Amino acid sequence: MDGPQMALVTGPEGEEIHCDQYGRVKVRFPWDRYSKNDEHSSAWLRVAQGWAGGQYGFMALPRIGHEVIVSFLDGDPDQPIITGRTYHATNTPPYALPEHKTRTTLKTKTHKGEGSNELRFEDEAGEEQIYVHAQKDLDLLTKNNRTEVIRNDSHLTVENNRFSHTKGNSHHTVDGEKREQTGKDHSFNVTGTLHLKAGTAWLSNSGTELHIKAGQKAVIEAGAEITLKAGGSFVKIDPSGVAMGGASIKMNAGGAAGKGSGQKVQVPEMPGLVTAAGGAVAPEALAEVSQRANAQPKAIVAHRLKQARMNRTAIVEQCQQKPDGTCPLGNCPCGKNQTA
Repeated sequence: MDGPQMALVTGPEGEEIHCDQYGRVKVRFPWDRYSKNDEHSSAWLRVAQGWAGGQYGFMALPRIGHEVIVSFLDGDPDQPIITGRTYHATNTPPYALPEHKTRTTLKTKTHKGEGSNELRFEDEAGEEQIYVHAQKDLDLLTKNNRTEVIRNDSHLTVENNRFSHTKGNSHHTVDGEKREQTGKDHSFNVTGTLHLKAGTAWLSNSGTELHIKAGQKAVIEAGAEITLKAGGSFVKIDPSGVAMGGASIKMNAGGAAGKGSGQKVQVPEMPGLVTAAGGAVAPEALAEVSQRANAQPKAIVAHRLKQARMNRTAIVEQCQQKPDGTCPLGNCPCGKNQTA
């Protein structure tokens, strides 16, 4: 064959991508008047890729209807190979040209659906940008360190739930002001010692109740003054002495101490992980992808054990009733440890 030829990628009706295990595709040449633009229009043609190694490299398959450039090794018509692809009047570039001539993009199209994934570079002076769009999921896996530096602002919006887990220590420093707002309940659980320090004032406001409880000892200390106030009654302690005021003051004359609601801290849920293959995995499914030691309990069980420990609730075995109605646990509350 004298020089390369233009061709259109073909395949079965109703399909968008048609290839074999080697990434080869089939085409129809413009001078071919007999083929039907289907999977029988030609033999399999190899496709040149930007990088091709043993199970690594770059892979982008021409899809049905794409225009490709077919070359022939040593001019042999029996050795065709696709060496390029071209846009045309029907298959136009992702962005209008020449308006967006400074953009370099890798943009795919959802298979049999609407949408796309995209990695785009904008090189216009003063508007430089790297844009990443994931039509559905975005999974990132770093097997060692990850360092991120942002020279200006950072904005994050999560429209559903967010989970994070730091297995070691976590250090966070804010040089300026920090604000947080929680729309509903906020649980804060520390299994060790909690230290809080305010440089000037610590001001707290509870809409209905403030309950402070210590298992053994509670100490409230002030350098100048302590005041307890409820309604029109008060107790004031300062260097001059102790002052009490109220409609009546009772000392060992009956009455009872008030009670608070008590803390009900909720343990956070664990986040999912990313496998080496690039997919996100729920914590309870980690054993199936060899991401967890066999000696460890299932993540969902470990989470319940941790929650029971933090909430100081009893741990009991779950019923293991079999299909025949028996339960192998000798002291199971179900009472079915004998043959039904």
